[in-house]
Amino acid sequence: MTIPVAQGPPLPFEPSPYIALTETQQSRFDEDGFILIEDALSPSHVERLLKVVDTLYDNFHRTHGTPPDAPYQIRNALIHHEELFALIEYRKILSLVVDVMGVNIQIRTSHVDVRPPMKDHMGGELGAKGSFFPWHSDAPNYGYPITNGRIPFLEVKVGYYLTDLTEHNSGAICVVRGSHKLSPELIHDPDYQIDPMDIVEVRVRPGTAMVWRTALWHCLAPNLSGRTRKCLYYGYNHRWARPGDYDRQDSDLLARCTPVQRQLLGSNTTEDGVVYQDGDPAHPASRYWRPETADVPLEAWADSQYRKKHRRERKLWEKRNRLPPGAVGAPIEQEESLLD
Repeated sequence: MTIPVAQGPPLPFEPSPYIALTETQQSRFDEDGFILIEDALSPSHVERLLKVVDTLYDNFHRTHGTPPDAPYQIRNALIHHEELFALIEYRKILSLVVDVMGVNIQIRTSHVDVRPPMKDHMGGELGAKGSFFPWHSDAPNYGYPITNGRIPFLEVKVGYYLTDLTEHNSGAICVVRGSHKLSPELIHDPDYQIDPMDIVEVRVRPGTAMVWRTALWHCLAPNLSGRTRKCLYYGYNHRWARPGDYDRQDSDLLARCTPVQRQLLGSNTTEDGVVYQDGDPAHPASRYWRPETADVPLEAWADSQYRKKHRRERKLWEKRNRLPPGAVGAPIEQEESLLD
């Protein structure tokens, strides 16, 4: 007689609450204020984007007559090329943005950033006041409100790095780890010293993305390399806040957008931006504050992405917890002779 193998019950299935974020990434995002996603863009994707950036950069320099070695930014970049437009909903990264911000979001800003090698850099302390790129956190002119000494979580930015920044002083962004939890007023305090151990020079390979809270203090390292630094930034904020580099996108662009794209470009399903409670004209409300279901199609998109991930995780859990033959609770395997 064969004694069945005793095996304890498997741990209960606990699906992740995120579409793409891991618990470790969420912890790092909360504590450090940023996470890095290596190989977010494939080499071929990087090459396509570099061609677009180079063409735009050359065209704008010729148009404005600026020196060829001068740094240059192109704001509201998404309107200038389909490759740049497509990144607003790049699934691999949009999933992470939704995980950390929720579904009621829009594009606040998009920009191309090109910085050639610096020929006249005089040195000095990194990010010092009065330097070519001092420490700061992103905010409108009158600043974000400060609550209990901190900036509330109002925005996340995604940086896509298209050139090799692994060498020190290649023009990479530098961030102060955990500074999103500090008062931005400290940046302007001459007596406050940033702990050098908290400064991270984001030295990454082409194709890396950084998802970060823009309350994080940041500056740029000088570009003393022989290469021009080229990168893209896409900022996402809540739909009830105003965008940063556009007021309303062109109607022709909106007309050819999918519902999710329209939402991300700050538009509702119609241009009527008011909803009336129970149809009563005495109770108007902005659809950015009281959106209708169709105004936030990203919610259905996120739910679909989560369900797909949930099913994958469930199948993996079942595979890992399948009882071996003969174990207590496993299906009885009858011999063929008994089934005849």
